Amino acid sequence: MYHRRQLQPRRPCVAACRHGSAVGTLAPAAIGAVRQIPLLPIAPRPYPNELISSWQSRVACRYGCTPGEIEHWLGHEDRPPASGSFELRDFRPDPLVLRSWGRTARLKIAEVEAMMLSRSVRSITWYVADRRERGICLDCLDEDVSVGRDHYLRREWAHVETAVCRKHRCMLQDWCDHCFARDRFRFECIEEEARLICGHCSTAVSGGRKKVEGTATVDFLLLLTAAVDAAIEGRESSVALDEIKVAIETLWSPSQANGKPFIAWFDLKLPLGRLPAFAARGNPLVCLSFPWRIVTFMAVAQLLDLAQARRWLGPPPSYLERELANRKRNSLPQDAETPHSVGILETAPKLRLRPDIEYHQLAEQILASQDWKAISAVKGSLRDRKLGRLMNQALRSERGRSDVPRPTGP
Repeated sequence: MYHRRQLQPRRPCVAACRHGSAVGTLAPAAIGAVRQIPLLPIAPRPYPNELISSWQSRVACRYGCTPGEIEHWLGHEDRPPASGSFELRDFRPDPLVLRSWGRTARLKIAEVEAMMLSRSVRSITWYVADRRERGICLDCLDEDVSVGRDHYLRREWAHVETAVCRKHRCMLQDWCDHCFARDRFRFECIEEEARLICGHCSTAVSGGRKKVEGTATVDFLLLLTAAVDAAIEGRESSVALDEIKVAIETLWSPSQANGKPFIAWFDLKLPLGRLPAFAARGNPLVCLSFPWRIVTFMAVAQLLDLAQARRWLGPPPSYLERELANRKRNSLPQDAETPHSVGILETAPKLRLRPDIEYHQLAEQILASQDWKAISAVKGSLRDRKLGRLMNQALRSERGRSDVPRPTGP
């Protein structure tokens, strides 16, 4: 059985005022004897733009426990556990449990409830539910230390499209700078401060060695993030959110070549590691790692020409544009269709396949080329991408020759 006397701060609350904390003079057990809701002697205030789970973890780490244990101490042991649930912790937490957090931290209930992400126009499908797949900005965390405040997790870091910190113009990072492990960062109380540490090597997260992206790359990703964010939030945007959804579904739908998703044939710097193999159902972003989400939005930008992506990345493959157009037509709402539009769909041009002998001849040309000999020793996904480019080039050149008018007989 869990006793209230076990919940005591690790250190005396000498630094509580410095962090804007609410400070009590009695232990929780003593206050609990006279109050219905016990009060915590150290209760850091939430920061603007902070996730609820981040604030709760900062509070709990000062007592050497988890937010779930705090809630057990508050008398919510009969509630379903919310420790690993983004929906129950950040998006739509239990109102009764959240009010208890506000009372024990001496916060106004409205102030705590305003942190719920469900109050924004962004739906839960456009957040990264798994903390291990979110990036963090090391410069932001170093800035927290420099001004004497706790580390804390920003809400925009949980947005699926966020790849770059707008303030410091640097790429977010989802791996430890010390041991390079991709693991769950967690909070630890170090010298009376809440610090993010690596779950693998227990090293406090801070700036240091990091990959420096070019200015053009950062500018493009910031423009792309702003365009996607405007579409998701329903603000005035040059692209509709439905178009972005259809583009993502198209990219992660299986192609006819080895069943790989279409995104595998893009001429992009794909992340290292195993290609996620699944057909798109709903929003595939919820299953993707941080690097694969970045590549996905870059491919979406190339398909829809967001943030002038085609000027920077070039045009997308023509077969993928046709696939996107077909998917757009098939995804039209039924109530929006008229007899005229149905007729258009029925008479849409079909994919024109060539005789097998022509494809065989093209394959022989590729195998006899110097380009193939140069990549034949390459292994893995790099060879697949290079081979895909050779195939596209062969098909484009053959299509160009077939479009040239041929002389007719007398």
